[in-house]
Amino acid sequence: MRTTKAAIPLLAFWLAITGSLKPVDVALGVIFSLILGAWAARYLWGEDAPVLTLRQAGRFVIYFAHLLWDIVRAAIQVGEVVLDPRMPIAPIVIAHRTSFSRDVSRVAFANSITLTPGTLTVDVDGNTFYIHCLAERFADDIASGDLERRILRVFER
Repeated sequence: MRTTKAAIPLLAFWLAITGSLKPVDVALGVIFSLILGAWAARYLWGEDAPVLTLRQAGRFVIYFAHLLWDIVRAAIQVGEVVLDPRMPIAPIVIAHRTSFSRDVSRVAFANSITLTPGTLTVDVDGNTFYIHCLAERFADDIASGDLERRILRVFER
């Protein structure tokens, strides 16, 4: 059952990125999803497998849409910084403390930051995340707490 719970979102992701419902593509998606689902259920999560209720799955869709928007917005900001003849790059490393109680929340937070251009999760110590930011305005986005609140809403409520 844990393999199936892990494989279903993987299959949904596979179908979304391939954009194809051809039988061969669906069959490959099922095979790869089951293999990765079995691996994840056994080795990745152990006894604390992240399970999303239907309500949390809906919240995850909203979170993912926000994340995509954040990625696009940050990519534009990075482009502005890089194309500016003055190159206003002033990298900083910040320590951001969170209140996550689950590992899945910590992983989602760290990966969301790393996926967003201009920021990189460098280290995690418990609930303290050390984040490299290309410029201070990227640190302001993290300090606002919006991303943390969205992740709390999906994975911890």
